[in-house]
Amino acid sequence: MKKVLVVYYSQTGQAKSAMDSVLKPFEENKNYQLDYLLVKPKKSFPYPWSYTQFFDVFPETVQGIACELEPISINPTNNYDLIVIAYQPWFLSICVPINSFLQTPEANLLMKDKPVVTIINCRNMWLGAQEKMKKRLLNLDAKLVGNITFVDRSANLVSLITVLAFVLKGTKEKFMGIFPKYGVTEKDLAHAPVFGKIIMENLENGQLQNIQPQLNQQGALDIRGNLLLMEGRGRALFPLYANYISKKGTQGSEQRKTRVRIFGIVLPTAILILSPVITILSRLAPLLAKKKFSKEIAYYSQNSLRE
Repeated sequence: MKKVLVVYYSQTGQAKSAMDSVLKPFEENKNYQLDYLLVKPKKSFPYPWSYTQFFDVFPETVQGIACELEPISINPTNNYDLIVIAYQPWFLSICVPINSFLQTPEANLLMKDKPVVTIINCRNMWLGAQEKMKKRLLNLDAKLVGNITFVDRSANLVSLITVLAFVLKGTKEKFMGIFPKYGVTEKDLAHAPVFGKIIMENLENGQLQNIQPQLNQQGALDIRGNLLLMEGRGRALFPLYANYISKKGTQGSEQRKTRVRIFGIVLPTAILILSPVITILSRLAPLLAKKKFSKEIAYYSQNSLRE
């Protein structure tokens, strides 16, 4: 019997839905044992968030600062044939709970020399978070063999509004009766077992290192040109903003609340202003810099880390 460890954090249940959908073939196969590890912060993150709480986690998220976790419920000496990590990006970075787990001694024991598949559930921007995931896994001597993404299919500006309604008000259905339902579609979730089947078949054949192209053929990755460009700007500027806020104190401190509130205004405003411009540039980029643009898309379509 093959053993699979599933490490996940799901604040609203969306990441768990995506994860469960992918792993359905494993659950239905008696030759597999699935152990689930829900990562739990000692101090839970709120949902819905207040506006200040939401943007106050930004500096520590971008800087990769770990939070305290509840004791790990899995024996770290267990030997697994595959490890699956289901997570959400926060501010173009790995969400704090999963990032914190990856910095624990238990993660170091569990993941050393193990093949890893990541399952991402997010609004639409995941490239930067996955780059940080690649680095974490490399430090743990783990082998990233596959990545599957589930994104909101709405336009960038539309999903900006619906995600804020979702995280700040808990509104997932049509916000204000106008905007579409936030999150991954039922159609995408219904298709997800196809990915699980690919993973399982290759695990049985000892060919896990070859699964990403197969996953990609089934639509596992969503790489949009306009978001690729926008994320590039964000990844350059976010560390500067994070340092600016954290100089005034740690998460929750009164001293930095003014800077947090300023950032909470600047970020959505910048997205609103830049999104149309970057959309136009993304359509010109394949024409003006076709080779470079194609190279970037090819890079993010695979799992090695840029040298």
